[in-house]
Parts: sequence; C-alpha cells; structure tokens
Amino acid sequence: MAFLNLWGLPTLRPRRPLRAPKVSVLIPVRDEEDNIQECLAAALAQDYPDFEVLVYEEGSRDRTRALLGEIRDPRLRVFLGEGPPPGWLGKPWACAELARRASGELLLFLDADVRLSPLALASAVAALERENLDLLSLLPRQEMRTLGEAVHVALLPWSLSAFFPLFLPGLRRVAVGQFILVRREAYARSGGHAAVRAEVLEDLALASLAARAGLRIKLFFAGDLARCRMYRGFREANAGLAKNLFPLFKRRILPFAFVWTWLLYVAWQPLLVLPLALRGLLPSALALPAAWAVGLAWALWTLAVVRFRLPAWLSVGYPWVHLVAWFTAARSLLWHLTRRGKWKGRSIHVEGGNA
Repeated sequence: MAFLNLWGLPTLRPRRPLRAPKVSVLIPVRDEEDNIQECLAAALAQDYPDFEVLVYEEGSRDRTRALLGEIRDPRLRVFLGEGPPPGWLGKPWACAELARRASGELLLFLDADVRLSPLALASAVAALERENLDLLSLLPRQEMRTLGEAVHVALLPWSLSAFFPLFLPGLRRVAVGQFILVRREAYARSGGHAAVRAEVLEDLALASLAARAGLRIKLFFAGDLARCRMYRGFREANAGLAKNLFPLFKRRILPFAFVWTWLLYVAWQPLLVLPLALRGLLPSALALPAAWAVGLAWALWTLAVVRFRLPAWLSVGYPWVHLVAWFTAARSLLWHLTRRGKWKGRSIHVEGGNA
C-alpha cells in the first residue's frame, strides 16, 4: 500500500493555472501568537492575481488579537467573534463564519500554523483545475524541531502512507484540515462546516460528506510548497493527538484498542524475539521471520522518512513512536469516554454549551 500510495498521494508541483478564479483564504485563529504573523505574511505574499485573506479570531487568551491589529493590508479582513453557540465546536464554527463572509469562487481553509511558499496557492488552483477536482487538500511538510514533537507528529504521514488506500479513487475520503481548497458550490452541496459542527476531526468528516455527495477529492503532499509545525513540544503534541485519535475511529472502542495494541506489538515483538533467537534462548527458527519483520518495518519507515522528509533517526527509532502512540491512544480513549478532554483550555465535547 505504501508503494502504491507513491502514486495515490502525489507531490504537488509548482505550476500556474490557466485561469485564476478569486480565492478566499480563510484562517480560523485562537491562541496563535506564535504563528499568526508569519502565517499571514506568507499568505499575503502569494504570487496569485486575485485573492483575499479572511481571519476569524475568538476567545484567544494570548496576544493573538493584539498582533492581528498590527497588520495592515487591503486584502486582509479580520473578524473578532464570540465563542461558538451550543452544539458547535470552535473550529467548525469559525470556518463556517469565514465561509459566510467570503467572496471568492474558491475557498481555501488554512490553519494558522501553516506557512505557504509564494507559489502554493497558484499550484493548488492549477491542480484543482487541471484534474477537474471539487476539493483538493494538501499534507504540508511537517516540521518537528524537538524529539517530543517528532515521536508524535511522524505518525501522521506514516499512517497516511501505509494504511489509507489513496490510490483507489473510490476510497479517497481523506482531507487534511491544514489546507483544504474547495469550490464554493461544492462546499455548499456537501453541507459545509454546518454539517460537521460537532466533529473534532472536521476535515475528515467534511471529506467524507463530500465523497458521499459525489464530489471529486484528492490529497497531495505539499513538498516545498507548504510546511507546518503542528505542535511545540511533547506536552502540546500529546494533547493534540489525544484529542484526535479516538474520533478517527468514530469512537468504536474494539477496533481502536485492537489497532493501537497490534501496532505496538508488531513494532516491538520482533525486536525482542530476534536477539533471543540468535542467542539460543528461543527456537532458532524464529530468527528469520523476526529479521524479516524488523526489516520490513525499517523499510516502511524509511520510505516515509525519505518521502515526507522526516527526521532520519525515525528509520530506526520508530518503535518509540509506536510506544508513545499506544499511551497517547489510551489517553484519547479516557478523554472521550469521560468527556474530560480539553484543547487550548476549551472542552472538545459539544454537550454543555461552549465547546
């Protein structure tokens, strides 16, 4: 599957579109003082003839609102909103409000931690038009500046590559919320963010609705056109993954528990069996299959490291990723079953109002 996804998850190439419909770049923002200035500088520097940038900020506890007030550009509009109404999570609400105010033929939902190269927007529009897509999403190149970030974030490109059959057109129901470019009419046809108002993983839910509506969807790897530093440090990365992992399995406990336990087992069991079999403490016949298992795991992770430009040490350090992932999955399960999960100081559950 990983080799087939070399085709199914292509790298977006720098190109210019034959036509340039107006694009509304829509950025939901909350507690983004470390990101907002650099994100907006990159968004406003796009080499594209017709676009606007809209920001919806609400509930920030840091200097985000003050920093937004310092940016002056006629293409930028900033909306200072209130918290989401009952039944809504914060990000879907912000995205829905941005879409309502946008004037573009195309809508680009962009996370504040994404940095675009000057040709990113033009290249995405060119691919959307060339392949006659309704929705195009990008997996940005993930930046991991600390060990704590790497052992969490590397799981995203690796799992997309190894476990999602993106080479099968009928199963392309994957979008990455960091960058989603969609035609306005297609967005409305799928129900938009109002239809996924209570979803923690609103990007995957939106892609699933779009696919059910018969829309054409495709995910690309951004290569050098976009980069993203999702989290800063171990604690933030762990909380971010704990927020997302259980909803990824649609809150089904048995498949969730099986998959994360199985991944931990197949990462560590061959590493323990191989030296014991070589030393005669286990039957020697186990040495060859254990060596094959270790070699295949190394090859799969090396493919992801090279393809997605991950830290090189992950080719051999991958068992620690799976160990951390198992404990993060356990935390995610506990968070969602007890309804105590929080992200940026706000509940990730819609019941009880301001979620």
